[in-house]
Amino acid sequence: MPLRAVTAVRRSVLTLAALAALTLPAAAQDKIVHLTSLDWPPFSGESQKDKGAAVAVVQAAFAAVGYKIDVAFYPWNRAVALAKDGGDFQGYFPEYAGADVEKDFILSAPLGSSPLGFAERTASPVTWNGLDDLKSKKIGVVDGYVNTDDLDARVAKGELHADKANSDLTNLKKLLAERIDIAVIDRAVMNDLIRTTPQLKESADKLRFNGKILEDKTLHIAFRKDAKGEAMAKAFAEGLAKIDAKAILSSALGS
Repeated sequence: MPLRAVTAVRRSVLTLAALAALTLPAAAQDKIVHLTSLDWPPFSGESQKDKGAAVAVVQAAFAAVGYKIDVAFYPWNRAVALAKDGGDFQGYFPEYAGADVEKDFILSAPLGSSPLGFAERTASPVTWNGLDDLKSKKIGVVDGYVNTDDLDARVAKGELHADKANSDLTNLKKLLAERIDIAVIDRAVMNDLIRTTPQLKESADKLRFNGKILEDKTLHIAFRKDAKGEAMAKAFAEGLAKIDAKAILSSALGS
C-alpha cells in the first residue's frame, strides 16, 4: 500500500476513534434516567436500603432495558417542581394516580401499590362510611400530596377541614398531641415511621391505622409531558414486564 494511502487510512482511523470518544459518553448519558424523589420511607429516601423499596423497583425495571437511574432527593414540592420545569430531570416518584397529576405529567405503569387511609388515636377511633361522616373532624394532610380525587376535591372546596403539615411524621406527632383527629397516610409509611422514630415507637400503642381504607393506591413515576417523557414511560413499562416488581417491592418492604 502506498505511504500516502497508509497515512490516509491512519488519519481515518484516528478520526473515527476521536468521534467515538466524543459520542460514547453522550450515548452513555442518554441511558441514564434522571429522576427526583423525596424522603418517604420505606418507599424512598437517601438513607434507606437501596434508596427505598420504590427505588429498588424502578432501578430493576430500567436496568432490564439497559438504563441506569440517577435519583436526587428533595422536599416533595421541590421534587415535583424540578421534574416539571424542563431541566435535567425527566420525572419524579413515587406518585399516586390522580386527575391533577395527569394534567401535567405522564403517569408510568404502576410499580406497586399500598393502602392509603387514616392514622388515628387508639383511644379515639373514628367510625366512618363515607367522607361526609368526616366533616366534623380535623384531618391532617401533607401539603402537596395527592390523596384521592374525592378527598382532595372536598378539601379544595372547604367541605372538609384539612390541617396541612410538611410531612407524615409531623402529622403523626400532631395526632399524638391531639391537635388533629385523624391523618391521611400510607399504611406502610405509618408502620415504618412508628418503627424507626423514637418518639413514635414509645407511643406505638397510642396510634393505629383506621380499619377502613380510603383506597389501595397504585404507585407511579410521573414523567414530564414531552417526547422524552413518553419514551421513558414506554421504556419503563417494557422493563416492568421483564421483572417481578411485586416480589422486589415485597422483599424491599420486608413483607
